[in-house]
Amino acid sequence: MFVSASASCLRPACMRGPRTQSLTCVQGLPARVNAISSTRSPLMSQITPVSQRTASLVPRATEGEKTPGVVYNKEFGYSRKDVILIGVAMFATGYGMYYGLQATGMESGMAGNWVQLIMILGLSLGWVSTYIFRVATKQMTYVKQLEQYEEAVMRKRLDEMTEAEIEDMVKEAEAEKVAKGAPRS
Repeated sequence: MFVSASASCLRPACMRGPRTQSLTCVQGLPARVNAISSTRSPLMSQITPVSQRTASLVPRATEGEKTPGVVYNKEFGYSRKDVILIGVAMFATGYGMYYGLQATGMESGMAGNWVQLIMILGLSLGWVSTYIFRVATKQMTYVKQLEQYEEAVMRKRLDEMTEAEIEDMVKEAEAEKVAKGAPRS
């Protein structure tokens, strides 16, 4: 049953109860809408409200279920405290250089220019050198991910193998070692 309704709404999308008249409004403008009365269409009954859909996505642990602990990176520079310390050290270095240059007799404007030049060049060269070092030692993210993937694939293949297949593979590897170690005539 369709009922013609005219409404002036204060909200963008108004709902007039779950099974009563439903009005769609445009940000406070009056709208003439055909509203669905107490009957719902079959399509509308299949739609799950957003609050129910997102509530099911929240992970919950039961008492019998053991959740792995969070592993934190302990290297320097990967925590908030470390980043704050690095920032404070950079500011202190800049101020120290600025007042040090002024103490040697340089005027404040020139000292500021030299400090900016030294700090920016130092940071830029330092950052680029860390990148070059990671490339040279193959410590890049892609290389690490590729190694982890290959290791995971090999573990999975090893887990799927039977004891007999593992023993055969070990014998083949030992035979290859002996063949490589034997002197050629």
